[in-house]
Amino acid sequence: MSLATTTDTAAIKTVTLSKYEIQRNERHAASQAASDAKRRGKNAPRRDDIARISLFILLMQYRRERHSSARREMWKTLTALLGDAGYDAKEAAAVFDAMVPSVGADLDRYFMLRRIEPAVRNVWRARNGLPTLPNWSAADTE
Repeated sequence: MSLATTTDTAAIKTVTLSKYEIQRNERHAASQAASDAKRRGKNAPRRDDIARISLFILLMQYRRERHSSARREMWKTLTALLGDAGYDAKEAAAVFDAMVPSVGADLDRYFMLRRIEPAVRNVWRARNGLPTLPNWSAADTE
């Protein structure tokens, strides 16, 4: 596995890494590869997968919530946390509001990329008001 031996960004002048830094990067890459292989062997989700699914759940609950006070509280909490994290509160609210209508399609795209079978995808598509996928078999494609 080849690793970069220099740093090259607009803010950092290109400098050759020391032998120690290159060895450290190689050890880290090997350790990360072993950790990823172990996680894949157990079919365990990554932290990003958990965060993505949590976001989908939040968006679906927000969209489904009938009480405006509960929706308003959820929206205020989310935008306040993003504001405290250094993001512009108005921009954070705009991004969140733009994500709500597309949560069903986004979740379906995530399942499609993970190669989840159509029967499972159809359950979630139905929950989000999307049309059912056709039930094609190998015989239908010949």
